[in-house]
Amino acid sequence: MLHVSLKAQYAIKALVRLALATSSEPVQSRDIAAYGSIPAKFLEQVMHDLRQAGYVHSQRGKRGGYVLARAAAEISFAEVIDMIEGTHGGVARMRPGDQAELLVQPVWLEVRTRVREVLERATIAAAAERAAAAPMYYI
Repeated sequence: MLHVSLKAQYAIKALVRLALATSSEPVQSRDIAAYGSIPAKFLEQVMHDLRQAGYVHSQRGKRGGYVLARAAAEISFAEVIDMIEGTHGGVARMRPGDQAELLVQPVWLEVRTRVREVLERATIAAAAERAAAAPMYYI
């Protein structure tokens, strides 16, 4: 029911990868791309947006890459999605004035409110903790 764009999903994955960094060294683009299965060209756009919004710092050069500019615990999924997609106003599912809309609109509003609450509680740090605890399988 909820649609989150691929770009927003990639932004969240990139931030989680940066939160998983075990040192203060920048994480290279290829490592972020591999972690999130993100196409390199698409990653460039995502990282540009994250840098412009103040979520990451970039460092050029051979040892360059990206680091988080803010604490991962302070970054919610909701704010990343809003930054990438913009905030969404209306939730109308039917033509305005449609009699059925009056009956179903309260349900859509409640769904939107609940989804928003979950996304606001979900942080990059919590996702990184789950990722770090997940077993890795190698083939």
